[in-house]
Amino acid sequence: MLDLLLIPAAILLAFALRAVRRGDHRLHGHLMVATVTVVVLRILLQPRALERHHLALWLLLLGSAGGTLLLGRVALAWREGRSTRSVAPRLHRAAGTLTLTLAAFTLAVWFLRNR
Repeated sequence: MLDLLLIPAAILLAFALRAVRRGDHRLHGHLMVATVTVVVLRILLQPRALERHHLALWLLLLGSAGGTLLLGRVALAWREGRSTRSVAPRLHRAAGTLTLTLAAFTLAVWFLRNR
């Protein structure tokens, strides 16, 4: 039943990707933080139901998402002219691609598990 929390996370992710395509980078960041918060909430609500390899995948995904969020803050600072690190948006984009790929893999493993 708690897997239903992944539906709002997917909707928030879709809105976040739409916001960045429109050029609203600050809204993108807020929506991505909300997405990660919903996923963390899902994992924290029933940790005993997770097997070791599922927990490891989820923690790897959350670590990747956290790193991507931190890179996103640096990229936003560069976009707003508060930083001189011009490589930040490329690093953030690459980390985001890795995180999305890892999220797809984690969800596939999660939904194909035997209960």
